[in-house]
Amino acid sequence: MRETATRRPGLSQELIVSTAIELADEGGLDAVTMRGVGQRLGASGMALYRHVANREKLVELMIDRVAGEYAYPEPRPGHWRESLAAVARQDWRSFFAHPWMLAATATARPPLGPNLMANMEWALASFDGLGLSARERLYLLGVVTSHGHGLAMVWLGGDAVPDTKATTGWWRERVSAAEGCSRLLAITEELGEEVYVQEEFEFGLERLLDGLALYLDRRRQ
Repeated sequence: MRETATRRPGLSQELIVSTAIELADEGGLDAVTMRGVGQRLGASGMALYRHVANREKLVELMIDRVAGEYAYPEPRPGHWRESLAAVARQDWRSFFAHPWMLAATATARPPLGPNLMANMEWALASFDGLGLSARERLYLLGVVTSHGHGLAMVWLGGDAVPDTKATTGWWRERVSAAEGCSRLLAITEELGEEVYVQEEFEFGLERLLDGLALYLDRRRQ
């Protein structure tokens, strides 16, 4: 009996974007090329251009796909503090699920796909009714989102495989051998063996929101 050949799924923009995200998750954003995605799909790179204009457009579609995957919650929390915390936490989760997003979105002009714009609109609505100017809303949102982005850069190192904790032994070995670093040594000894990234993120987020609450209180006076 003649064996039936396995048919390759037809190419589509959705399939190409999903495959590109898989490659980026495995090897970082540099691993995403039209040729590489085509090879993963068993197609030529040229065949992809019928569905995606170029690599730049492909990356834009990847970013917007992840933005939709980590859309902000509905129904939205009723208080600005809870809303902004949800924004920061959802962005934080997306970075650890897809570390390449850190580099892809580290720009003053991110690709504004429909999902990303919907997320930004949701986030800005957190300030409704607070009497803030456009600059205040934009800058305060930037402060909130930058917290997770900056901390994720430290922990993930760009495209590194994500981890949820770090040992303090590396620090302790170097600090204990140095002179005049008693405070650093005391901190590493008090921390114990491990530091958890989620704990650091949540601590910083709560202090940041405390500061925003103080700013709003003073502004009303």
